[in-house]
Amino acid sequence: MRASEHFWSARGAKPLWKKIPQKPSRRNFLVFRLVVTFALFFALFKFIPYDKLIEIYGSSKKIYILFAFLVFFLCTFLGAIRWRFLLISLGLRISLREVLYSYFSGLFFNFFCPSFVAGDVFRGVGISKRHGEAKKVAASILMDRLSGAFALVLVAIFSFIVGKGLFHTNHVFFSLILLCVIVGFTFLLIFSKTFFRFSIGILKKSSSLRGKLVSFHDQLYFFKNNSKVFIKNILFFSLPIQILVPFSFFLCSKAFGVETRIISFLILVPIITAIALIPLTIAGAGTREAASVYFFSLVGIEKSIGLGISLLNFAFLIFIGILGGILYVSVYHRWLQSRS
Repeated sequence: MRASEHFWSARGAKPLWKKIPQKPSRRNFLVFRLVVTFALFFALFKFIPYDKLIEIYGSSKKIYILFAFLVFFLCTFLGAIRWRFLLISLGLRISLREVLYSYFSGLFFNFFCPSFVAGDVFRGVGISKRHGEAKKVAASILMDRLSGAFALVLVAIFSFIVGKGLFHTNHVFFSLILLCVIVGFTFLLIFSKTFFRFSIGILKKSSSLRGKLVSFHDQLYFFKNNSKVFIKNILFFSLPIQILVPFSFFLCSKAFGVETRIISFLILVPIITAIALIPLTIAGAGTREAASVYFFSLVGIEKSIGLGISLLNFAFLIFIGILGGILYVSVYHRWLQSRS
């Protein structure tokens, strides 16, 4: 029996992925995403020779790659601390150790879903199984994501105002406008009861789904009534994370001998990150790389190096996910069993 199955069976429940009904439409969408992922990588390696990437990595300055990984790992650690801050704000006193176990294990489970949802579902279910308050846990995860998106927009917009002269095309400007519209719509949906009720107006008042959405929205509305919590979360966690991620890309570029100002990465990496979140490929693979090649080329970075920078950061993500898997198999599931 696999470790993850052992954990759920010990608690008298099916493994998480066995709870999710595998409808034909879901399986077809998974196949579609796999096809898109492989098609994008095929196209990229068609125009950027694989041996060119090997040459770039071989001549890179490894010390910069090490620093870039440490910065990337710090971002992940801060992400876990941010989530704990939100949980505590909602009245859930959960230890730092448990949050770190759950958060890093969730990164591993992202490999088993064609988006970044699997990790969120895993950590949400794990924490709520032990502590209850499933709606509060779900609200903390959604607010965790939303605060990150808000900080991402702030960093990108402010950096663009400072360094807009770097670009000779409107593509970056229009991408930022679209990003602002999407995040702004989400904010209205969450923080405006009038807009929220208008948006769910298509559902019947007697609908059980409508009742569940309204109940869940009330948990999110806590952050509007406690704006200091949301502001602290942005200032102390989300903004540092969204600044450090571009810095990791910047260090990768230094490893490849690129002399580009960091302001370029503060503008472009948020756009690339947003594109990678579009659920078209497996964990953003392919869309992230294609976006990196295009947008980095706007500031004079060679396409092969742009692809190399993106693949290096994707490798960091995979490595930390594997560490999360080792943590889950060797420690977390036994830790949960001993407290079940």
